[in-house]
Amino acid sequence: MNSDSDSARITRKEREFQSRRKEIMAAATRLFALKGYHGASMSEIAREAEFSTGSLYNFFQNKEELYFSLLLEKIEALVQEVIVVTTGAGTVEERLRKLVDTIFVFFTRERDFWRIFAEQRSAFETSAKGQFADAIHDKYVSYLGLMIGLMNQGREQGLFREFGPEELALSFLGILSTFLFIFVNSAERYDLREKGRLVMEIFFDGTRKR
Repeated sequence: MNSDSDSARITRKEREFQSRRKEIMAAATRLFALKGYHGASMSEIAREAEFSTGSLYNFFQNKEELYFSLLLEKIEALVQEVIVVTTGAGTVEERLRKLVDTIFVFFTRERDFWRIFAEQRSAFETSAKGQFADAIHDKYVSYLGLMIGLMNQGREQGLFREFGPEELALSFLGILSTFLFIFVNSAERYDLREKGRLVMEIFFDGTRKR
C-alpha cells in the first residue's frame, strides 16, 4: 500500500476528529453558559452537538475532561492574544494600555464561561490533576513570563521606580484580576473596557518613576 496515501488518510481522519471535537466543545460552551457546569449533562451536550451520547465518549472520557479541555483552549487563546500585544509595536505604556483593553474584551466575550469557573473554582482546582493541572500551570507561567518581560523593558527605559520586574508584573496582574473578578461575578452587565483607564491610573500612580 502506498505510504503517501496512508499518510494522507491519517491526516484526513485527524482533521475530521478535530472538527467533530470542536463541534462538541462549542455545544458544551453554549450549554455550560445556559445551564451551568452541573446543570449540563453529557447527554444534553451530545444532543446539542447532534451526536449520540455514546459517540461523545470517543472524544472525552467525562464532563470534567471536556470542561478542562475547554478551559485550556480558552487560556491558550488568551495567551496568544497577550503574545501579540506584548511583542508588538509601541512603547511599554502603550502596550500595557492595549493589553488591558485586549484582556477586558476577551473576558467580556467569554464572560459566561468564566463566571462558571469563578463559581466552581475551588472544586475545579481540587479536581484538576495530572496533565490538566500541569498544562494550566504551564500556561500561567507563560502568561506571567510575558508580563515580566514587558515590565523589564519598562524598567530599562526608566519608566518605573526601583521595583523588580516580577513584582511589577504581579502587581499589574493583581489589579487586573480584581476588576475581572468583580465583572465576572456581578449581576450587572457593564462595559468592562471603561475600567481600563482606572486600571492604568492605579498601577502607574504607584509605580511610575518621578
